[in-house]
Amino acid sequence: MQVAYLRVPPIEAQFRTARMVAASVARQADFPAEQVEDVKLAVNEACALHRGAVAPLELVFDLEGARLEVLVGPSAAPAVAEPESQMALTILRAIVPEFEAGDNGLRLAWPGPVADA
Repeated sequence: MQVAYLRVPPIEAQFRTARMVAASVARQADFPAEQVEDVKLAVNEACALHRGAVAPLELVFDLEGARLEVLVGPSAAPAVAEPESQMALTILRAIVPEFEAGDNGLRLAWPGPVADA
């Protein structure tokens, strides 16, 4: 198991750092290029839900074998305007195989690389 932790201010300029870490971890799991892009997009949308929050954005990237799980918190309560948050949630549900939003944040998980992503 490999775990990476990232804590950044919940501002757009820092989401790039989160995307870069997400891409690196997905590549370590041998995800194909298109799936790496999906992981980056999902992490960006999860971060966007917390834009403007008071607390720092905390991300945990957990890679166990080929399974990638990303926890984004500290809270799943969207800090952005309702139409934006609904769009972000729709995107997350569409591209993340295992997606949960709860009191402790968001959980995004991919069981492993997809052959023809």
